[in-house]
Amino acid sequence: MDTLAYEYKDYIKFSENVMRTTETTDTTFFAVSYPIFQDSAVNRFVQTVLLGSDTTTVEKSAHSFISEFDNFYQSDPFPRVWTSESHASVYAISPSYLALVVKAYSYTGGAHGNYATIFKHYDIPNHESLILDDIVAKPFQNELAAVAERYFRKAEGLKVDQSLEDQYFFDQGRFSIPDNFALERDSMLFLYNIYEIKPYVNGQTELRIPYSEVERLLTDRAKRIVAELNM
Repeated sequence: MDTLAYEYKDYIKFSENVMRTTETTDTTFFAVSYPIFQDSAVNRFVQTVLLGSDTTTVEKSAHSFISEFDNFYQSDPFPRVWTSESHASVYAISPSYLALVVKAYSYTGGAHGNYATIFKHYDIPNHESLILDDIVAKPFQNELAAVAERYFRKAEGLKVDQSLEDQYFFDQGRFSIPDNFALERDSMLFLYNIYEIKPYVNGQTELRIPYSEVERLLTDRAKRIVAELNM
């Protein structure tokens, strides 16, 4: 099948304010890596996913981050090195569909840094982003959540009627699926990032639902994408 060709680009910018101790030498940096396509519309999608806007650039984002640190460095008697890393890669691609996964990490002080894994989706022929509503229509998402809860409880070793309030951060103890999802060849993957449903120490939580359980809930567009991923 013909799919979009791409290559990866890396970019890194360092602060000139170097911190030295008797053991280490370190400095703040901003780093990204991302795929570049020949299609400018797809590249704008990648840029929006990576930077949060299609009107900025990697260089401007790096300059802003480093400048903010440099200003902080001048005023704080005990500055710490800051870090911003975002790495976007192609998670899945077919003639009509592109999925990106972004793994991001940042540290700007405090006990620890924060990290996240984010999936984003793109309809190539129509040049538009896709969200969960495009994969499972709103009227069927309650049923999707019910199926997902069964798999969640099994994966977590929970009884059918066991409360979710004590162990998890679900609103009012009611299970919910995140908007953060991926389409794989045989299942839907839902990913909860840190702090969404568990403390930081527990990290991220992955939940996979086989298509055999939810195929009847998928939109025609989603069924086409899944079929393409399995060709």
